[in-house]
Amino acid sequence: MIRHGRTVAALATVGALLLVGCRSDDSDTKSTTAPTTTVAGGTETTAAPVETTGESTAETTAETTGETTAETTEETTADTEAADTTTAETEPAAEAWTANIDDCSDDVTAPIEGDIRIGSVLPLTGPVATGFAPVNQGLVEYIKYANDNGLVEGHNLVLDVRDDAYDPNLTPSAVSALIDDGAAFVTGIIGSDNNLAVRDTLNEECIPQLLALSGSPDWGDIEEYPWTTGALVPYSIETQIYAKTMVELGVKTVAIYRINNEFGKVFSDGFREAAEAAGLEIVDDQTIELGDGNPPSGQLDSIAGNAPDAIMAVPLSTQCPAFTTELVKAKARAGGTWEPLVFQTNTCASRLLISLLAAGSGDGVYTSSNLVDPVDPKNADNPGVVALKAAYDAAGYTTDIATVSVGWSVGEYTVNIINKALESGSLTRQSIIEAARNLEFVPSLGREGTVYKLNGEEDFFSFESLTVLQWDEANNAYIELGPEDTSFES
Repeated sequence: MIRHGRTVAALATVGALLLVGCRSDDSDTKSTTAPTTTVAGGTETTAAPVETTGESTAETTAETTGETTAETTEETTADTEAADTTTAETEPAAEAWTANIDDCSDDVTAPIEGDIRIGSVLPLTGPVATGFAPVNQGLVEYIKYANDNGLVEGHNLVLDVRDDAYDPNLTPSAVSALIDDGAAFVTGIIGSDNNLAVRDTLNEECIPQLLALSGSPDWGDIEEYPWTTGALVPYSIETQIYAKTMVELGVKTVAIYRINNEFGKVFSDGFREAAEAAGLEIVDDQTIELGDGNPPSGQLDSIAGNAPDAIMAVPLSTQCPAFTTELVKAKARAGGTWEPLVFQTNTCASRLLISLLAAGSGDGVYTSSNLVDPVDPKNADNPGVVALKAAYDAAGYTTDIATVSVGWSVGEYTVNIINKALESGSLTRQSIIEAARNLEFVPSLGREGTVYKLNGEEDFFSFESLTVLQWDEANNAYIELGPEDTSFES
């Protein structure tokens, strides 16, 4: 058992073993590599050093972006006080899950009083910052919104975001610095490798690692890692939904194109399993390295030579539009008769990546989401969208609001967890992780059918539903292929 006095060394060791591959108002933030600013309402955060113009970026997920539509079950009024986007929770099971704290230090039950310091680590610089920096903006704005509207009674939330440039070797030192500086827990760390780099130590230290922004199925290992939870639909579910849709569309052969890191490997492995179960044949598997900005002409010419009916694409950030742009050229080089269906992981779903940078090459691409699209006019009266847009406009952002909504949602989930923990009568690290694992609520930006639900060892993935979408370039919108698939919910 590693006690916190040795956290820095322990986290650095974990990072060495895992080599896999904004703006705010009046700030006073801490960051490892990026400039700092402070948010009104007492919140600290690191400002994103990259400000994109026009529609911006996205991943959810993450490793995901919320691109679709729906009503929320929460009702607010437009001309009264600001919408409270925290939502009513259902009662947990009669015997709620409890954390085993036998090997934890005493501070796991120490009351958290006054300010609640929330830590996070995001790629504010580096090869994927364009796609993910707006997630930081959304997280900053929700914490400010929560403070301004008193959503956590009796407490001020202080957000401290550090930059790891999406490098899992930097994540351990960033997290260690957060804990040394008083963070009660961490939330919304982006990246499979990055979360894995700190998972062992945070669990040994009994420090909640909430809402990992990655769909790795690893976040479901409650027995070995009870202090870690995920925020995205597991890739094993996302890939099954894509495979099922491909079959419905008449696909028989598929090629895989993926980034060569843990994210790409886990997603590819999940898709291979889903494809086999669905009777789909994998005819090629091509990779691209993280940070490789060259057109993937060789990879796509190889895929074109096998002429699959569909491509399952798993690139990252600006590699998403690079893929669709080069695919148009590869189809022309192949004689112009090969027209595969294209499915992209929902980490490529922002308008910056699917449309603006793709220069029209993303038209017709299939993806998925479980969040409403805040750009779609039909969601204009959605209370969650109204609150998000008000904060976005007040901050003067010009980035992709759908990507901003991912960070906003992580903030909302985090606040719901804190409030659930407060119901226990004492806010501690123990009550926080127990609240996270005994909570059910409908997110304000969730599509119909989207529910945050964790129920101890009975249900250990926060979200398990998605809607399949197809990008319509002419209308700057996603077409929904039927209702949300909720068949994987327990």
